[in-house]
Amino acid sequence: MKHVYAESVRLLVACSLVMFVAACGEQHEGPAEQAGKTVDQAIEKTTESVGDAMKNTGEALHEAAEDAGHAMTDAMETTGDAISEATDSTGEALDEAATKTGEAVGFKE
Repeated sequence: MKHVYAESVRLLVACSLVMFVAACGEQHEGPAEQAGKTVDQAIEKTTESVGDAMKNTGEALHEAAEDAGHAMTDAMETTGDAISEATDSTGEALDEAATKTGEAVGFKE
C-alpha cells in the first residue's frame, strides 16, 4: 500500500512539474490576442493623433484670437483718429460759417 501511495505522489509531483514548466515556457499568441494587440495599437495611435490635433487647434485658436484683438485695437484707434479729425473739421467749418454769417449780417467783434 505504501508503494502505491509513493507512486501516486511521484506521479503528482511529475505532473505538477510538467504543468509548471509548460506555464513558464514560451507562450504563443493566438489570433484573438494578436487582434487585441492590433486594436490596442490602433486606439493608442488614434488617441495620440486626436491629442495632437486638439493641441494644434487650440494653438491656432489662440493665435487667431490674438490677431483679432490686435485688429480690433487698430480699428478702434483708426476710428478714433477719424472721429477726432471729423470733429476738428466740423468745428473749423462751423467757425468759418459763423464768421461769414456774422459778416453777412454786419456783426463786428
